[in-house]
Amino acid sequence: MQANKITIKNPKAPVKPVAAAQMGERRIIRIADTDIDGNKKLSDALRLIGGISFSYANAIVKVLGVDGAKKLQDIDEQTMDKLKTVMKKPHESGIPAWMYNWRRDENTGANIHLIGNDLKSKTTLHIQTIKGTRSYKGYRHSFNYKLRGQRVKSRGANFKGRIGNTLGVTKKTAAAQQAAAAPENKK
Repeated sequence: MQANKITIKNPKAPVKPVAAAQMGERRIIRIADTDIDGNKKLSDALRLIGGISFSYANAIVKVLGVDGAKKLQDIDEQTMDKLKTVMKKPHESGIPAWMYNWRRDENTGANIHLIGNDLKSKTTLHIQTIKGTRSYKGYRHSFNYKLRGQRVKSRGANFKGRIGNTLGVTKKTAAAQQAAAAPENKK
């Protein structure tokens, strides 16, 4: 009868004290709605944010004047604030416009750089607009077809991959198995 009972062992277990060195470290740092491991190098950590590429991360590091190999958790608060300002307003920081990811916006005509959720929502809205205009690109978006001139005959009909078998290809092993099986059926 004792086996059916649920026993709770010491619900108020003592909490282990945290070392003072560990309290000073910032393990996970949140930048632009993205949680980033503090042990990563600054240039690598910036690339984890959506919309920041290798070259753009290096440009940010160069504008900040910080070593890119420095760990993210070792950066002081003043540099972190400067980093966030550079990411929000790159045109004021001296990053060239050809590095931005949203050039010549349809509504404003300005060159802007979007990161994180702003980039995702702007891209989704742009695709919906294109679908609504029923342009060639929008038509192909609505049916999940490739839209930039890629091969579709032998390289996959849509984004999900080839539907059905590949055209005009017979594998040597399959042909050898059919040849071996054919004399057995005739006997």
